[in-house]
Amino acid sequence: MAEPDDNTVQPTVDKPRKRLTGVLAILVLTLGAGVAGTILSPRLMAMAPSLSKSPPSSESKAEAEPRATMDFAPLVIDVKDAQQISRHVRIGISVEVPDSLTREEFKNLVPRGREAAIAYLRAKSFEFLTDSASFEKVSSELNARITQAMGHEHALRVLITDYVSQ
Repeated sequence: MAEPDDNTVQPTVDKPRKRLTGVLAILVLTLGAGVAGTILSPRLMAMAPSLSKSPPSSESKAEAEPRATMDFAPLVIDVKDAQQISRHVRIGISVEVPDSLTREEFKNLVPRGREAAIAYLRAKSFEFLTDSASFEKVSSELNARITQAMGHEHALRVLITDYVSQ
């Protein structure tokens, strides 16, 4: 058997201490990366190019830009259900308008838009109006009827902002 050489030095580092140092180093690096990400992400996101691969068309670009809106007073419509019982539907409507339209001009056009909305909604059944599959059709039809009644140059788009039924 060979005797241990007195000239060789045995490492005396404790394994638990070495493991603790490694865990602390990883923890510090992770926290540092989190703090750096929190601080730098708004700047980096602002500098990042758009994620869309094709430039937006002029139509989609116009839809994405917020426009001035003016609101109708909420409409409460009585409609019949399948058992011919009168039920209530309350709907809030906002209209996107051109910047050149004044509040006074809009106020004069509101009765036309309200009449178009009421006429359309009263002709529908309660089940149709409350069916989630019908909402897109109701929205597009209200948009078409109200913009036609108020004039396409005055009402650019109709938004349903409130929709409650009982």
